[in-house]
Amino acid sequence: MPKEDEEEAPAPAAPAPKAPNVWLPVIVVIVLMPAISFAMTQFVLIPHIQGTIGAKQAAGEDAKGTDSSKADGNKDAKPTYSYQFDDVVVNLSGTMGTKYLKASFALFSSNPDLQKIVTDNKSHLLDVALNVLSSKSMADLEAPGSKNLVRNDLISNFNQALNSEVVEQIYFSEFVVQ
Repeated sequence: MPKEDEEEAPAPAAPAPKAPNVWLPVIVVIVLMPAISFAMTQFVLIPHIQGTIGAKQAAGEDAKGTDSSKADGNKDAKPTYSYQFDDVVVNLSGTMGTKYLKASFALFSSNPDLQKIVTDNKSHLLDVALNVLSSKSMADLEAPGSKNLVRNDLISNFNQALNSEVVEQIYFSEFVVQ
């Protein structure tokens, strides 16, 4: 019987295979990612940005050089004549009359007849200004750069109403949303 017990005893099992180290990929990523990021920034991104800026500056200098060589013309003249619109008040779109915009602005032009042109068409231009300003919503006026959009809308609509490119610039002296 003792022989039977020896035969029934299980043979020693082979050692279990060793589990792979799961931390190795994590360590490799933690070490390599900052190094790769640094290398990409130093050797790819910064040279590309510097090249782009340098090209734009060179193009700007060329444009300035050609502009300075032109003879004095009307395009280079700054707008010197102005006309003031004071206290233009409108209800904002979509507010059911609870919010309003009060604006004062000056029209500028290099046309010496600006005063006469605007005075002759003041009611039409005031109507255009009221339509443009009242078409804006509170969200439109809260957006970044909204004053520039309003300014450009006014300039284009004034010039369309006058059937000529008289208004070259508009400067706001008051722009209040209540």
